[in-house]
Amino acid sequence: MAMRHLFINFSLYFRLPVILLLIVVMASCNKHDVAPGNTKPEKIMPDIRTGPATFHTLGGVVETFNVNFEKLGNVPIDEYGIAYVFQVEATLTEPVADGANPVAKFKSAAKQGPITETFKIGFPVGTHAFAYRAYVKIKGGDVLYAENSFKITY
Repeated sequence: MAMRHLFINFSLYFRLPVILLLIVVMASCNKHDVAPGNTKPEKIMPDIRTGPATFHTLGGVVETFNVNFEKLGNVPIDEYGIAYVFQVEATLTEPVADGANPVAKFKSAAKQGPITETFKIGFPVGTHAFAYRAYVKIKGGDVLYAENSFKITY
């Protein structure tokens, strides 16, 4: 009987702290609401690929460029297209959208999947290499480039 009385007293001493601890834990685990204007969604950047260009059958003219949006992301797109460069000889230089290289800006709205537009760009005299790659300018001025590019010697 003494052992049972000791167990009951012992458990009474631990019940109160355990109950208080559970109340504190439950109160601290409440999901705190954030005001709707204070949340910023994670930025998901567009993912673009360079598609093959179409050349005039007689040569010397780029007829169309092709880009493919693998995903649009959730940041506003200001501009997209193809940055290209004609060179005397093929080098490892990649064309850039912000610089001396010309760009073929696409007029249609960006959408997921392949997009093709016509441009009719003639090859300058004295050049023998052509390099191009897709780009996207996002709101704020950052420029993203496709991982793939094309280099053609003619």
